[in-house]
Amino acid sequence: MKMKERVQQLFDECLSGATDEELLILNQLLEGVKRKKENENGSIIGGIFAMDREVKDGNFEISIPITPVTHNSLKIVHGGVTATLVDSAMGTLANMMLPEGYGAVTTNLNVHYLAPGKGERLTAHATVVHQGSKTIVVDGKVVSSDGKIVAHSTGSFFIFKKKQ
Repeated sequence: MKMKERVQQLFDECLSGATDEELLILNQLLEGVKRKKENENGSIIGGIFAMDREVKDGNFEISIPITPVTHNSLKIVHGGVTATLVDSAMGTLANMMLPEGYGAVTTNLNVHYLAPGKGERLTAHATVVHQGSKTIVVDGKVVSSDGKIVAHSTGSFFIFKKKQ
């Protein structure tokens, strides 16, 4: 069976008898693929989580809606989603700080979970703490739509020269 046929079959199986929550999830996943295809997001993860990015007051922010796609079995945001959100914000800021031809990748990520991820949105804020010639250290925090700090994070990013 060809991939396109398999995807159509899987889609039809998932759509058949789907609950409202399952339809919401399918919609978000498909919208995410569309966002990636249309270059609204640079990665499929950014597309699926519907990440919105903004530079604000010298800081970098990424926010996502809280939906069943982000939930764990307790119906709160999964810790891995929170970590992905803050790592994306801090890593994007680290890469924005570099001259053309250079990139940065996470070498260490510490996340302290302080409150459950609840509400309408989560927003990750990132600020550079130190920029050296080989590493960048970034501070991050994740805040819920009601202003509660959900997580505090620090990340170290290794700077490398991109191949031409």
